[in-house]
Amino acid sequence: MNNYLMAVGCVLSASIFCACDSKSTEQQTTVNTGTATVAGLDTTLTQERQELLAFAARNNMLQIAMGKMAIEQGRTDNVKAHGQDLVNWHTSKQQELQELAQQYNVALPQQLNKEQLDHLEDIKGTNPEKFDEEYWDSVTDAQQDAIDRLDDGLHDVEQANASAFSLWARNTMKELRAQLEQAKAHKLELQNREGGIAPAIQ
Repeated sequence: MNNYLMAVGCVLSASIFCACDSKSTEQQTTVNTGTATVAGLDTTLTQERQELLAFAARNNMLQIAMGKMAIEQGRTDNVKAHGQDLVNWHTSKQQELQELAQQYNVALPQQLNKEQLDHLEDIKGTNPEKFDEEYWDSVTDAQQDAIDRLDDGLHDVEQANASAFSLWARNTMKELRAQLEQAKAHKLELQNREGGIAPAIQ
């Protein structure tokens, strides 16, 4: 009888222990899940940052348009190749930006503004022998402007911030800076050539 009672006691103790352990695990899972959910609630942006996304969308469209123009009107291999790189990179960045905007429920502009359209017309109407020079000036100006706007938009964001917006902005700015340095190098190379104009491609 005593052995029987001891056995029953052991079974009950084990059941209580398992139940407590299960409850503890469940609570931990809930906490962990809750933490993950809170971290994933990055779905709103301030008006300022929504405007920054809109600016980035127009900048991508502008750079794509300039790239296509460079492919068609460029006089040197450098300009034509750089134009193709612009088209490829900014097309990819525009797709990435659209996905980001959907996450934040932000509508992006689908066309350039009047100032940008007028600027493209000015570049298009440049004297063919001066096109490469005008192209490098326009590209470097646009890229510097984009970097400045992104930098302003991140002035209050800590480096540890890992929101989708912050990661996109930091990565984009890093890539734009690399592009700007490359464009400046090509621009300087052109300026150092005799007469400042590269020979036309035959």
